[in-house]
Amino acid sequence: MKPASSTIRFTSVTDLGASAEPSTTVIVADELTAGFVPPGFDPGRVAIVERGEAAKSLESLDLLYGRFLELGVGRDWTVVGIGGGSVSDLAGFAASTWLRGIDFGFVPTTLLAMVDASVGGKNGIDFRGWKNLIGCFCQPRFVLVDPGLLSGLPDFDLACGLVEAVKHGIIDGDAHLSAIERAVDSHGVIDRDALGPIIGRSIAFKSAVAEADERETGKRRTLNLGHTVGHGVEAIACLPHGACVATGLAAALGLAIERGGSPDDAGRIIALLRKLGMPVSLEEARKASPESSELSPAVFRDAVALAMASDKKRLGQDVLFAMPMAIGDVRIEPVPLEELRDFVRRMP
Repeated sequence: MKPASSTIRFTSVTDLGASAEPSTTVIVADELTAGFVPPGFDPGRVAIVERGEAAKSLESLDLLYGRFLELGVGRDWTVVGIGGGSVSDLAGFAASTWLRGIDFGFVPTTLLAMVDASVGGKNGIDFRGWKNLIGCFCQPRFVLVDPGLLSGLPDFDLACGLVEAVKHGIIDGDAHLSAIERAVDSHGVIDRDALGPIIGRSIAFKSAVAEADERETGKRRTLNLGHTVGHGVEAIACLPHGACVATGLAAALGLAIERGGSPDDAGRIIALLRKLGMPVSLEEARKASPESSELSPAVFRDAVALAMASDKKRLGQDVLFAMPMAIGDVRIEPVPLEELRDFVRRMP
């Protein structure tokens, strides 16, 4: 059966009423993104959730289900997540499981959510500190992309979001990655006027991959590039997701070089990530985080290595690892978990 696909609309958030009937819509947002709810939608039907990764918890899910119950959310309703990736992950999972699944859509408000989190049909929450252990595959009916919502996003948050676009460029090939490089000047300043085409290209790429392999049994596994080590770093350092993925990309590139990957392509990617102000080594990630900077380098590396035990890409004692051999050549290779841990303990 061919998976359902989402309608992607590039338009103002004020056009949300064309995609969701206000009288039967509940909006999920955090305290800041609730400010983007357009006129015509009842503020009494806005469910406020915690900001950031804290939203992706069983406690937040329970509170959101309770709000659905209070509002009388039925099968003819629509859930709309307005916010970053954590809001869309929670809202999508809640909608996918409420009454065995009701209609939902997203209005992403961060670059990371626009290029990655809101597209592809992965929804879920964290469990006991481990990323995305509880979740489902279910496509939103629509994603409304309004690049104007990024105007107030801080430069560092924008750079973190661009890391996911860089990941897509590494997988897709030179033309895609070059377009991203051109949007970042020599001082690491991102040309905000160039973001529209970058967002569109990332969405088109990820949508095509997800539609062809919704359940992640083949090509879609390459989209996990940078996330095996990245999620381990995120569990210990608690840095923003994009910064952790940048560290994970650097790790994957280092491992790929040991297996015959291109040092020149790796250097080019690392240079771009460094220009964006991202950590490109475990030591840089450790020092950047108040949560981990007091740990010794050895203790930090060991903690990251152990955190990878919960990786969803494990198959027995192996991890199905996205290996970037070159730009446009990312392969899925089974790597023994212990070998991967040993690499993490000795990488820069």
